Amino acid sequence: MSARATSGDAFSDPAFRWLWGATILAQTGSSLGSVAIPLIAINELGMNEATVALLATSSAVVLLVAAFPAGYIAEFRRKRPLMIGAALVRATMFTVIAMLLLTGSLHVAWMFVALGLNAAMQILFSSASSAHTKSLLDPEHRADALGKLQAANWTSLILGPVVAGLIAGVSSPAVLLLGNAAAFILSAALVRGIPRPEGPAPARGKSSRRGREAIAGAHFLLREPMLRRLFLSWLIFAGAVAALTPITQVFYIQDLQFTEVQYGLLMGLPSLGGLIGAWVTGRIARRWRLGPTVWWSSILRTPWYLLYPLAQPGISGFVMLLLAFTGVLFFSSITNSAMGALRMELTPDHLMSRSSAAWGIATMGAGPALIPILGFVMQATNARTALWAIFALVTVSLLVLPVRRLNSAQATEL
Repeated sequence: MSARATSGDAFSDPAFRWLWGATILAQTGSSLGSVAIPLIAINELGMNEATVALLATSSAVVLLVAAFPAGYIAEFRRKRPLMIGAALVRATMFTVIAMLLLTGSLHVAWMFVALGLNAAMQILFSSASSAHTKSLLDPEHRADALGKLQAANWTSLILGPVVAGLIAGVSSPAVLLLGNAAAFILSAALVRGIPRPEGPAPARGKSSRRGREAIAGAHFLLREPMLRRLFLSWLIFAGAVAALTPITQVFYIQDLQFTEVQYGLLMGLPSLGGLIGAWVTGRIARRWRLGPTVWWSSILRTPWYLLYPLAQPGISGFVMLLLAFTGVLFFSSITNSAMGALRMELTPDHLMSRSSAAWGIATMGAGPALIPILGFVMQATNARTALWAIFALVTVSLLVLPVRRLNSAQATEL
């Protein structure tokens, strides 16, 4: 065992504390940008609904298109310079947009360029960070580290929009953009300051076909028996969860007649469940081990989806859904972090960035694949029936998991 950390807590490793700080600052920057960009697009540039939707769609398309090359670029290079470069490019981009806004020179075209570049740098940072996290930490600390990193994401999601709204309310979107840029600059500085030298990058394979090398991570996910089952289960689950949001929006507002305050509470308060679940993942994984943690947390997240279609109008339905969403996010956070650590253990170092990129692409594509199907179910029947369909899909994702291998002696030792 390495002497880098002396307890099961990843925070006992000083290098991880710097990485965690860099990550939460980068995610805070993203949260600030998610508020600033729509405000500028609508209030400053007067974009209509169609153009705003196209702006969001173009960013998602860039994420999908850039993921494979980003994984390939990150795989055979040192990860920290890539992370620093990606953060500084995003900082520069948001600073330029702020200056253009202040001088009255901002055009719609700049917004498309900025968001496209931001999406490309986001996926590059993520691909490099995933592989770097594996190399930075001992195996026994990875589940806790991934949980703490996911908790950082939950924190930025919960507090980021609130802080961004306050800044925009008392100043201007330009100031918000400059704060966004500052967060990325500080993130880059923390990555630069990680108090441990980075190891060498994996050697490039002998194949001269770059296209084949770029998709080698996806091939590995589909070829390795245990990862293939985990991958399929995740795709089904991710697609069902993505479809849940538009269906519950209709269900809460039209069917259950919840007020705006109730709707806001349902969308916001359960995030605390995700934050807590992510934070305690390391402790749970140390007790249960990785394989059983993935299996049992997947079981425990499933029954909560049964409460959605059973909810009725009124305070009882509101409380039921509040508990359901909190339970879903709590156990899903544990599953996600433990599964991420298990993927790290099963994936060779020279495929880590590319397999992470492939996993991310599949996750982003699962929603658009299932949302239209479940939307059709809702349109043909009603939102409650669509919620029953989501519960069925989540149950299928549980049944697809390789239960025997997850609970085998080998997986228990992971």
